[in-house]
Amino acid sequence: MNREALASRTLTGYLWRSRDRLWRGLGLALLRSLAVAPCPWLFQRMIDVAVPARDAGAIAGLAFVFMVLLGLHYLFSVWGSNEIAKAMARMMVEMRSRIFFKLQFLSFGYLDQQKTGRLLSKYAFDTQKVEALLYNILNQFLPNILYGASILAILAVLNWHLALVLALVLPAYGVAKYHFFARIQTTNRDARLAQEKLTGTASEYISALRLVRSFGEEKQAEADLDRSSLDFARSRVHQSYVNAIFGTFWYVSTQVIALVVMGGGALLAIHGLLSLGTLFAFVAGLPIVLGPIQAFVGLSEQYFVGRESYQSIKELVDSAYVEEWHGTRRTARIEGDLRFDQVAFAYPSAPERRVLHPFTLHIRPGEHVAFVGPSGSGKSTLANLLLGLYAPGEGRICIDGVPQSEWDMRWIRRQLAVVLQDSLLLSGSIRDNLRFARAEATDDELHQAARQANAEEFILRLPQGYDTLVGERGATLSGGQRQRLAIARALLRNPPVLILDEATSALDYESERLVQDALDRLSAGRTVITIAHRLSTIRNARRILVFEAGRLVEEGDFRSLLSQNGPFARLVAAQKSDDDLIG
Repeated sequence: MNREALASRTLTGYLWRSRDRLWRGLGLALLRSLAVAPCPWLFQRMIDVAVPARDAGAIAGLAFVFMVLLGLHYLFSVWGSNEIAKAMARMMVEMRSRIFFKLQFLSFGYLDQQKTGRLLSKYAFDTQKVEALLYNILNQFLPNILYGASILAILAVLNWHLALVLALVLPAYGVAKYHFFARIQTTNRDARLAQEKLTGTASEYISALRLVRSFGEEKQAEADLDRSSLDFARSRVHQSYVNAIFGTFWYVSTQVIALVVMGGGALLAIHGLLSLGTLFAFVAGLPIVLGPIQAFVGLSEQYFVGRESYQSIKELVDSAYVEEWHGTRRTARIEGDLRFDQVAFAYPSAPERRVLHPFTLHIRPGEHVAFVGPSGSGKSTLANLLLGLYAPGEGRICIDGVPQSEWDMRWIRRQLAVVLQDSLLLSGSIRDNLRFARAEATDDELHQAARQANAEEFILRLPQGYDTLVGERGATLSGGQRQRLAIARALLRNPPVLILDEATSALDYESERLVQDALDRLSAGRTVITIAHRLSTIRNARRILVFEAGRLVEEGDFRSLLSQNGPFARLVAAQKSDDDLIG
């Protein structure tokens, strides 16, 4: 991955740092321009030399040279375009890889405040715009500049006075830069931000279609999307308006310059100071000399869009909101000894409101503990802290007696397995989803894990068995089936520490029985943390820790806590009352 290139502050800097992989394609693109540069001179020789001499052979020879040059131009064009396309494809793969790599290190305190659509816009759309711009710069704009400069040099040799008139383009460029460039940059930034907002809003509502329909709030969602779409449309209209003024200014300016050159040339020809061949060479060469200017006008909108897109990518890649873990310690396998030492925490988005108040807890290897409490009491936050998705605001967490800060936390996460309330499956086959836990697992290991998770019985009934596609987020499977696959995935990893985050709370009783049976097998011989909503599932936990409003208020086994008639007993009574009402 060429991270040095992406470290460039500007798009031109990025292009320069990537020169080693672009020189071949760019060189061929430049050669195609040089190949046809002599064409206006060939026309001048035909008219001023061959025609007066009535030399048909000379005309044929010059025409042959012209055709050879066109053939070389064709060869270099195709070859160069292909080389540039291949180099750009590799660069964009690396850029997208760099974006996703960065996402793996960004803190969840930052990610929690970002819309998924906005991040997707950077990954997919911004990189696409950068690629389109750079390809046009390398394959069109720079070769056109060389082509125009070569033609101008030839025209200057033929008549330097007339060629000098073309320098009028420089003050026109200065006027355009002074009056238009800042406005174009502003309108393109506004358009990019409006597109990110639209993409984020659309992504959010599209992923929540079930919720929208369930509540019958299609009109509200549509109105919200329409507002974002209208804002984007307005920004695009303003962007197009500014670019239209800029483009028209350039067109009028270059046509005036062309008129002055051709008018002056015609007058010189009338007075015998300029040959007809030279005048014809200027007629043929003038559009080529002005071509880079017209190309710049056509590229201007794309340039500012691409530059904004690059800055958007850089904003993410250079973000300082990264995880704070820098440890490198690893062992063959952790034992599962966990200690929370005066740990307190508040989410970065609300630092004034503590989610967890200082508490101390020691979980021994192989011990099964359960966290219970009302919603919002901090149970799931404990799991997030243990996984290192957030860092404690106060205190520290030790794993096998070693502080988290000394461990390689990415390696530590591979020593843990998490089964969530609504376990996420990836689009693909059942086999693909199981192997996500351990890519090198054999088919026999997959089948064994599925059997232990009570999953194989339903897998074999599916049309393609283990190769059955599950749909996005496992949409084609029931909640119980998804949970059993998640358990099979965890079994395949064989983790020393297992976190069960309300893994059965959303299931019916039959599915819960099958899942709970699989969880009992999964829990054997491991350190297990159960975050429980359905309290009947934690009767066998060695210790139960009761949290209220982020404070540890009770600790003990099921029977002892029930006999104390404290917060835990009230939770059990409330849940039993709810179950009786349901029954």
